[in-house]
Amino acid sequence: SNHLSEMKPYGKIRHIILLVLLLIGMNASADDRQMLFNDAWRFHRGELSAAMHEQYDDTHWQMVDLPHDWRMAPDSLNLIDELADTVGWYRKTFTVLPSDTGKRVLLCFERIHGRADIWINGQLAYRAASGYVPIKMDVTPYLHAPLVNNTITIRVSVAPWDRSVYRGAGVTHDTWLMKLGCVHFEEWETAIKTNRVYSRRGRWYAELLLNTLIRHAEKSAHEGDIRIRIVDPDGKNIYNESHSTWIADSTTFTTKITLRDPKSWYAETPEMYHATLYIGSSDGISDSITIPFGIITTTYSEEMGLLVNDETPLIQGSTLNYNARLTGYTAFRRAEALLVEHMQTNGYTAVRCPMGLLSEHFLTACDTLGVMVLADAFSPIHPDEDWSEQATAGNVKRFRNHPSIVMWCVADSINEAPVVSSADSHRPIATNAMLKELVWSDERSPIGDRTPYAYQLDAERLVSSITLGISAPDTTRKDSTVWLPEVQRWTWPGYEGDTMRVNIYSHNDWVNLYLNDKFMGNAKPDKHTHQVVFYVPYTPGKIYASTNFDMRRLWRPKKPKSKIKLSGRFNDYFRLFTEGEPKYLYLSTDRKVTSYANGELCFVKIEVLDADGNILPDAEIPLTLHVRGPGLIVAAGNGHDEPSSLHSLKTYQGSALVVIRPFRAVGTIRLTVRPEGIEAKDIAI
Repeated sequence: SNHLSEMKPYGKIRHIILLVLLLIGMNASADDRQMLFNDAWRFHRGELSAAMHEQYDDTHWQMVDLPHDWRMAPDSLNLIDELADTVGWYRKTFTVLPSDTGKRVLLCFERIHGRADIWINGQLAYRAASGYVPIKMDVTPYLHAPLVNNTITIRVSVAPWDRSVYRGAGVTHDTWLMKLGCVHFEEWETAIKTNRVYSRRGRWYAELLLNTLIRHAEKSAHEGDIRIRIVDPDGKNIYNESHSTWIADSTTFTTKITLRDPKSWYAETPEMYHATLYIGSSDGISDSITIPFGIITTTYSEEMGLLVNDETPLIQGSTLNYNARLTGYTAFRRAEALLVEHMQTNGYTAVRCPMGLLSEHFLTACDTLGVMVLADAFSPIHPDEDWSEQATAGNVKRFRNHPSIVMWCVADSINEAPVVSSADSHRPIATNAMLKELVWSDERSPIGDRTPYAYQLDAERLVSSITLGISAPDTTRKDSTVWLPEVQRWTWPGYEGDTMRVNIYSHNDWVNLYLNDKFMGNAKPDKHTHQVVFYVPYTPGKIYASTNFDMRRLWRPKKPKSKIKLSGRFNDYFRLFTEGEPKYLYLSTDRKVTSYANGELCFVKIEVLDADGNILPDAEIPLTLHVRGPGLIVAAGNGHDEPSSLHSLKTYQGSALVVIRPFRAVGTIRLTVRPEGIEAKDIAI
């Protein structure tokens, strides 16, 4: 600290003692402050009259782990009246320890989808009218003495208009139990932002502004020390400094930090830092928090558009919509990470995310994988929801340390922009006009089929170097002004000898087409549609399109080509085969080994193949599912809008998907799939 030389001798000694205590306390576990509160809840669907009372007998209720969406299981979809309110109840018991005496005990719900009433030991402690705002509630006044059971009860009500937006219901995100000492940080009031990145004498520097809020429950002001430790993306400790401050009942602490040779956060190179803050006094360490962050500056102007670190980023993607996911609207860590991985594989560099779908897991995946986010600040979507400045500011503060968020989106009809700017002044705010540059990278029909426009966008966005689709003769209306129906298959019984329209999409200069190894011609794709059309007679066998894909054509503004991180599929050919009869199943999983930590999932893909190993795009085969070992099927589906269950469904376009949640035990999960008419298959995880 710069003012150490001005201290009296006893002041210096005291300061040294505080530093030693801080250093000793740096190894304290974060579990002492906050622990996941997802396990072993009891759940009941349906209205009850006395379930909020502490002595209510819930032993007959279903045991569930959070996150939980009672609309997730396909078996329950037809059991809920769409025109009536739907109610679900959750209960859990917990105790506090004698060592927690004097601490504040808080419950934090990242999201409860629906209107929630929360009781602690039979006393109504919180009422939430919206499911789009996180809940942080102090339950200390309601708790029993240490080692005596406390009961938390939650009633979640989902009205018909809630389900018209999306169909989730329940405690759909993570829940935390926090124990805060007399002196502690307010984590959501802590921000680390990049003021500037500059060079001096041939060396680069990043100037950061760190701001946090310290609470002192006893309101007896005293001197304390804040130590800040920063770890770079390589895991090296690059900053470790202490600052003296006067701690009152509510103290704002601000400091500037300069880092040498910074590694900036780009979508191509998403470098992440971690800052750990410790607060201590003569009594030892009072609190510590860790904040992940990135070194990034974002600006917007009409002349230059959006700039990230003074460079023009490649913006392509779409808006996450509210169509039901297979896992419902539960924010499982693995499901959120896999979603971001799939978006990036399919050419997404950016996504607009409505507030109802934002989660810490989703943003963390975007941070680490390099997908930019245009995040809605807060927009009420129900007629009985009033816009709240407090809710908007709270959401912005909660997510503002994620470097993947490059812009905030606000509603034009309400005065959100000043509130957002006050909570986060270093990001631009997107208007509807500014959002036009975010274009769709994918187009799908209501039942999930990709439209031909999606293939064109694949070529335009360099998601794949070449792809093709086939249109049958009775769909090739020459006067059509819309995209012709087309599919990626070369199995057309009854069309032998008929002329098929073959649409090839590529960004390259020339493409070649072969049918059963016979050269059918080559052509140059249109520079606007990236499409070329061939008309060939249908002959069973193999149709093959090829191109020479020049990787040097990839470009990012102001980025050396040697530093470009490529994502997506860059094949130089695309081929389709005439399939035979269903012969066997092929099962694959996103990983063969997983942990049983909360939030883990395993995704098993089921494909129907012929004798030559070709997937059968028309195969709709009934399947029976059975799982053994420490795992549970939590979702099963095929991307088609038809009834299914957790243990029986049909393949659609030759495939289906099963989602398994591991139990809290070591072992082997074995999924057995029994198809109708062909041999059963299993897979071990």
